[in-house]
Amino acid sequence: MIPETISRLISGLQKLVYLLIGPSAQFKPENQVFNAICVVAILIMGYDVPFNYFNGMETIAGLFFFLFLALTFTYYLSRFKKQFQYSIILSSLLVLLALGCIYFLNNGIKGPSLLSFSIAFFMIMIISPRSQYWFWSILCLATGLGLLFFEYKNPGFIQDTYKGRAAVFADIASTYIITILVTFTGLFYLKTAYYKEKQNAELKTAALERMNHEKTKFFSIIAHDLRAPLASIQSYMELFRMDILSAEEKEMMDKKLSNAIIGTQEMLDNMLSWSRAQLNEGKAVMEINKLHEALDSVIMIQKAASQEKKITLTADIDPSLELFSNVHMLQLIVRNIIGNAIKFTPADGLIELNASRYGKDCLIAIRDTGNGIPEENKSEIFSLKAQSTFGTANEKGIGLGLFLCKEYTQAQGGRIWFESQKGEGTVFYVSLPLYMNAEN
Repeated sequence: MIPETISRLISGLQKLVYLLIGPSAQFKPENQVFNAICVVAILIMGYDVPFNYFNGMETIAGLFFFLFLALTFTYYLSRFKKQFQYSIILSSLLVLLALGCIYFLNNGIKGPSLLSFSIAFFMIMIISPRSQYWFWSILCLATGLGLLFFEYKNPGFIQDTYKGRAAVFADIASTYIITILVTFTGLFYLKTAYYKEKQNAELKTAALERMNHEKTKFFSIIAHDLRAPLASIQSYMELFRMDILSAEEKEMMDKKLSNAIIGTQEMLDNMLSWSRAQLNEGKAVMEINKLHEALDSVIMIQKAASQEKKITLTADIDPSLELFSNVHMLQLIVRNIIGNAIKFTPADGLIELNASRYGKDCLIAIRDTGNGIPEENKSEIFSLKAQSTFGTANEKGIGLGLFLCKEYTQAQGGRIWFESQKGEGTVFYVSLPLYMNAEN
């Protein structure tokens, strides 16, 4: 019960802090820091007003009250009117002016004013833009040294307002405590922001390294898979030129060459699609698509390819299904999965495509009676680590298609998975969000 109460209290305090400093979506980190420091300064002034009043320093209490009102106004300008630059300049000048007056009214060098100047300088340097650092540094230094020089030459202008030794100690101790708290708060906030930025930078670096690795692997796959069909074409052309092949050998070579060219065409299509997605930073341009219309041409072409291997391909798609998707990505996903099913399903096999409504999603299932996926390959089937393999008619697998299927499914807000038993076949599932209109 107690830990739950503490957790709620912490959560409530966090919400209050974010309410006071402003949400990160609307305010830059430096704006949030300024708002936080304004809140801290307002609280300090709120403490100093009654403290100085009851300590017998009514004039100083009045100055702190004026400063309290001025800082509240600058906080309002920054937090609610978003006048950040004006707020910095106005609040900094007002604080320095007020502290200069307090210096004369509160025992000069013997009072806590110089310590207050140090707090003010620290806060001003945190909230100021980098271009103003020299200005505020010189102004704060000149103000403090100027006051010391003036007091040295004109000690009669400094008022002794303390009523006793206890008041001196109370004032100095109070200012010292405030200095420590403000310094801690400012440094804690800065350190937190620094480590957060550092962590974000490390995550971005890791992501870039991963993308670089994927691109290197991607192009190594392309280079490897292009070499084989080109070598086959070259060998075939040399044999054809030498005219030493029989009719049966020519027919066999024609079939092998045709398979090599089809595989290369598929790889180039995938490569072009991947390159287009990279140029668009992996973002999918989404639109409303009727599923059966989007897949009709893909299924027709794949049926022709399956018939060459005497494989039956059937499709059962609910005509009412509408997806909010990218039609080119959708077609590539289905084309690659069916293409793989044809490669790894023997003659007289069966491939079934079913698409139906599953809650708020469309579930596409592509089932085959092929060889199945070996257990050792299942964990890497959607990655660039997947090895190219040969189909039941010695067709060359690309080793790239399923990687793109996963990338494109996720880009459209969906997910992809499979079930497979070696020797019994495989089922690939693709779940994509349905388009939900008012009638749905």
